[in-house]
Amino acid sequence: MKLIFFDEAKNDDGYPHYHIGGVGIDEEHLAEVEARINEVVEEAFGHSRLESSNELHAAEIYHRKKNFKGWSDFEQRIALIEKLMQILSMPELELIDIQVNVDKLWKNQVPDEVAFMFLCERANDLCKAQRCLGMLIGDRESDRVAERYAGSLSGYRASGTDFAFGRDIHNLVDSVHFTHSHLSRFLQIADIYTWLLQFRNRNRGSDNFRHQAIFDIWAREEITIYPSKYKEWPR
Repeated sequence: MKLIFFDEAKNDDGYPHYHIGGVGIDEEHLAEVEARINEVVEEAFGHSRLESSNELHAAEIYHRKKNFKGWSDFEQRIALIEKLMQILSMPELELIDIQVNVDKLWKNQVPDEVAFMFLCERANDLCKAQRCLGMLIGDRESDRVAERYAGSLSGYRASGTDFAFGRDIHNLVDSVHFTHSHLSRFLQIADIYTWLLQFRNRNRGSDNFRHQAIFDIWAREEITIYPSKYKEWPR
């Protein structure tokens, strides 16, 4: 069984792109990956118990908010992001990169629905190629959103995805499962990955030293944050 944890970065008026990042981990590697994340949390907070006070969110680390409000040293915050990028470079993680270019959508298309459909397709492709089953796990924002995504996946499993070249979805099981991000280190690492996707696209070409600090890490040989599956639409 492959568990695929996903998170989203919404578009806004100044950034017309909607991202979903997925992190797939085979069940046999879950303990190893979780231990690596907990080592980072332990070093940063003194303990790794799951609670909201040590929750990892990339935007909060980078912009010095919430749990990181007292982290005034920018280099310290960048060092933490680097450690999380090293975890994302582990070969045990398989990454899915979905980007929807919102200003190119048709009038009746909804960015999050289109992005989720492509996530289902790419997650199914990943599992099908490895002859395994997968389960999608997301961050619970509300019961309404959870029900909508679960209903969408159920429809795709029954009838395939929506577009002209839609796919059959046979390798994703049951429903979309949701929990709060402070209760899952894996959802937190999916948050880091999704934030990095939008950060790279949003700040591409910038010479701001704070932006460059992230790009300098990304350029290192040992940082191999490449998606196993991706979709950008519309081009």
